[in-house]
Amino acid sequence: MKRTIGSCALALVLCAVAVVAANILFKSADPVEELLQKKADKQEILGLFQTKAQLATTEVKLRRMGIYDSETSLATINPANWKLGRRACIMPVDITIKYGIDMQKMKISDIILDTANIVTIRLPEPEIIDRHVEMRTDRRELVTMSGWLRDEVGEQTIQTIKNKVVEQVLADTTLLNTLRSEILANTRTLFRSMLLQMGLELRVEN
Repeated sequence: MKRTIGSCALALVLCAVAVVAANILFKSADPVEELLQKKADKQEILGLFQTKAQLATTEVKLRRMGIYDSETSLATINPANWKLGRRACIMPVDITIKYGIDMQKMKISDIILDTANIVTIRLPEPEIIDRHVEMRTDRRELVTMSGWLRDEVGEQTIQTIKNKVVEQVLADTTLLNTLRSEILANTRTLFRSMLLQMGLELRVEN
């Protein structure tokens, strides 16, 4: 009887050891779960934020009209290459722009962690994270004119128009400035949820 009780006790000890070993071996690699197990510090919080890298939180779809007119650039054309007749084109250009924040630009000095588990952060400035231009051209939407001996507007000219429109849109900061508050608000919402899982409260300076 004593041997049976001793065997059962030994088996229970071995099971407990196996459970502990399994917990150690198969511990979750989730950064949030890891920070939950211990007191978070500024470096760990920064590392958690930076796992999001270039974080796009706001997407905008735009349609801009591109205009090409051969007569507007005659002054810069070499007379030897000048061609008789005017050629013009008006076409829509569809652009998708993703705005957000590059979290790799965040520094440890942008984080304040007080004793009340309140995290105050200063976010990097919003910027364009990605953009996409619709490459397919629906010629039914083009307005073209080719006079005299000029060829019809070709794909090369269409691509030149698109590139020019995209260049102008990306250089214009008006839309980014208009969306700045929305981009920051969307980013705060995401990080507030992440920190809440760690028992921390988020405050944002900007």
